[in-house]
Amino acid sequence: MAMNNTEPAGPRRLISEFLEARSGVFRELSELRDEGWKNAQADQHFEKQRQVADNGSWKMQKIFYGLMQRIGDEIQAATHALSLSEPDARVLDICMAPGGYSVSALKYSPHARVSGLTLPVAQGGHQLLIPYGRKDARVSVRFADITMLATEIGLTAIDIPEDHPDKANFSFERMWAGELYDLVFCDGQVLRTHAMHIATYRERCEAGRLMCSQLLFAMQRIKPGGTLIVLLHRVEMWKTIELLNTFDQIAQIELFKPAAVHRTRGSFYLVAKNVRPCETVALAAVAEWKQAWKNATFSGFAETDEGNEEIPRLLESFGERLIELGDPIWKIQKNALKKAPWFKSRATRARDEESGS
Repeated sequence: MAMNNTEPAGPRRLISEFLEARSGVFRELSELRDEGWKNAQADQHFEKQRQVADNGSWKMQKIFYGLMQRIGDEIQAATHALSLSEPDARVLDICMAPGGYSVSALKYSPHARVSGLTLPVAQGGHQLLIPYGRKDARVSVRFADITMLATEIGLTAIDIPEDHPDKANFSFERMWAGELYDLVFCDGQVLRTHAMHIATYRERCEAGRLMCSQLLFAMQRIKPGGTLIVLLHRVEMWKTIELLNTFDQIAQIELFKPAAVHRTRGSFYLVAKNVRPCETVALAAVAEWKQAWKNATFSGFAETDEGNEEIPRLLESFGERLIELGDPIWKIQKNALKKAPWFKSRATRARDEESGS
């Protein structure tokens, strides 16, 4: 189940046809997306957003830090996922920096203890702004590239080929091994600032490696009955559908798109409560994620779905549930795109052209 932000045209078309035939919301959103992809102003808008995200200035880091806390507040208001009643509650924040989600968790559960794992700034990671260690004893932080934690996959040093380009970069430490967490955040995204530091073989499969790494780390530490919050992209992507189907069988799930950000994008959050990590479905998923990580790391390829016979089968069994989950997310994006500054209806454009504006 390697996660990726792109997929072959065949599966994408098959899924789109299924959803467009059954969801008017998705059909309208698809039309808006098609129009947006042809719009140079939309390209400029999203390119500007990417440049802002890459900007490492102190001012931009502070803005990003504040946005994360706003998202945390919205997640809490919608799901109450950040209120932890256990007196010894533990929070695990994977890809933590700058730390806004942990700040939100401590806001609603001030008695909790937080463990954070984050990419070092020297490797392209964000600045860490949350107080930790001596400044806040509730928060402990480790710095590492989560995609290089080979022991999480069950590997040792002798399993790494001598000629592997990252031979010296793998870690065989298991951080917080044996610890169990009530709440886990998986918010990592491939940063373009990090892409400058990685080996060439990782470029086309890094999104999948990162998602697999986060899920493996999380599922091997989440307490039975705990809550997992994961940033995902596009409900209708095949790998996202697979992931939602898996968690729908081992947890109580809901999808959430915050108003603070993400409105015009396909990104959203999976909030999975009462996760049962020891069930057969969960263990099978962990095994698949490990294999996907190995395929990408040692063979240098991301999984594709051309000719995947599972797509029609899963759409038949999970399709209606997928639409139930996805419609509210698609509706938010659809309404936001309608109001986007680069969008005008065909009628409006025609009227502008006639008036010479």
